Amino acid sequence: MCWSCNPYCGGCKPPKEKPRKCTKCGTFNFDTSAQACKKCGAELPERVKPPVVYCLYSDMVCANPCAKHKKSPENGGPVPCKLNTPPENS
Repeated sequence: MCWSCNPYCGGCKPPKEKPRKCTKCGTFNFDTSAQACKKCGAELPERVKPPVVYCLYSDMVCANPCAKHKKSPENGGPVPCKLNTPPENS
């Protein structure tokens, strides 16, 4: 069990999007909607989307999984997940 939450961990809830590092100057950019580096203006690398997985915890498909998807709940049955992210239809 964690003592404090790291929003980028992803152990018990979906992780926040990690900052993108500028390939030109090395600055980390935390603005998720930015397309250019805040320091030098260079184009930022593409975002890496998490894989769509089947969640054993909630018995549903999730597009932004946390680590709970790897294990079934201890009581045996699926548990509803309020953080489940359904995949986009494409």
